[in-house]
Amino acid sequence: MSEKSLGVNIFPSFTISKIRDYITLTKPRLLSSVLFSTVLGFVLPQDSVITVLPLLYLLSGTALTGAGAHVLNQWMEKVPDSKMSRTKNRPLPMGRLSENEALLFGIIISIAGITTLLLTLNVLTAALGLLTLISYILVYTPLKQRTIANTWFGGITGALPPVMGWTAARGQLDWEVLPIFALLYFWQLPHFFAIAWMYRDDYQKGGFRMLSLDDQTGRRTALQMLYNTGLLFIASLAIHIIGQASLLYLTGAILLGLGFFAVITLFFRESSVENARKVFLVSIIYLPVLSTIIVLERFLY
Repeated sequence: MSEKSLGVNIFPSFTISKIRDYITLTKPRLLSSVLFSTVLGFVLPQDSVITVLPLLYLLSGTALTGAGAHVLNQWMEKVPDSKMSRTKNRPLPMGRLSENEALLFGIIISIAGITTLLLTLNVLTAALGLLTLISYILVYTPLKQRTIANTWFGGITGALPPVMGWTAARGQLDWEVLPIFALLYFWQLPHFFAIAWMYRDDYQKGGFRMLSLDDQTGRRTALQMLYNTGLLFIASLAIHIIGQASLLYLTGAILLGLGFFAVITLFFRESSVENARKVFLVSIIYLPVLSTIIVLERFLY
């Protein structure tokens, strides 16, 4: 066997398309929202100058950890993903990457992420990063095929990044982090309930247990949306009440909250895929706009 052929067998070929597949495994759009919420937690406890270097360390470590969690999640869900229309074209179901390649990639970047948080920030932030990783791949992912409660458990995982931002800035946990944790938690529930309703047939094919599959009329889903959006509204007001945001934020929180309620009311009246999509669209407008107001207040005032 020639040296050239031996090299090809030992070392994987990193073509542009393969690199693109690796990036796809990290779910860049979802990862960007995770990073944004992490920044939110970082700037909240700071009233003056934002320290850039710790923020960059935080973003680097969180990006690697979050990307690793997403990769390992897809490694674990290769079979159900192959059965669903919305996920069957992902790199693993299509065979563009092997399971071993995905597993190795996920483990390496996860370790790199936790190590970055530990060496550049503090033990508490690294521990929260590890908790986020473990809860995502060992709690939320398996529960998706066992119980509809997976959405509520997954919400805890999704609400931890701003807490990581807080501990990166302060080096400790404080009770004042609770409103932003609650905001992220209660935002996720109507957001994912809408997704589950839009793709309920797909989730059934994949064997995932979602509230929408046990709710033929949509009434239970709509009530859960309304209930959790009410708690979201309270959490958003609490951020202003404890002095973390200005009247500009309060105005935005009220208007956005009322808009969220309005579209969910439409879904309550008619539980259609179209109205579920409206809830989803408003949810992806709500959080970035509200978060941007908070971040801009820290930089402009």
